[in-house]
Amino acid sequence: MSNNELAKNVNRYLSDVATSFLKFSCVGSVWGCFNPIPVAGSTQALMIAKTGKFVPLAPFSSLASIGYYGGVIGCVAGVQRFICGGIAVARGGRHDVLNEIFGVGGVYIYMRTILSSDTRVLWNNRFVAGALVGTVAYANLAP
Repeated sequence: MSNNELAKNVNRYLSDVATSFLKFSCVGSVWGCFNPIPVAGSTQALMIAKTGKFVPLAPFSSLASIGYYGGVIGCVAGVQRFICGGIAVARGGRHDVLNEIFGVGGVYIYMRTILSSDTRVLWNNRFVAGALVGTVAYANLAP
């Protein structure tokens, strides 16, 4: 494989990771708009814990859940595409089921470690938001 072909594969791989993250972040945000279960630590969740009575949220009533689910679902999709695309590039551009199996295994490990507690999810979403802000700032300020 020549350097030019490798560069094309890496560019395709990185664009696939970015577009998967963005598409599934939008899907997660839409899910957060209509999800009747409040995000842990939000005022609605604290009210339910205080009263002991579950009252489903109305659509578009919790802005916290929009960003929460957008970040979580986008990260899961990004991790899966990052792993299976990286394996495909390492294998010389071969895209097959084996890459997808490793990607799903990576998502399982990611979800078991990072998404196992509410504190880790919040830090994950803060890191992702900071990375996105830094990326946009760099893209607009770089010469």
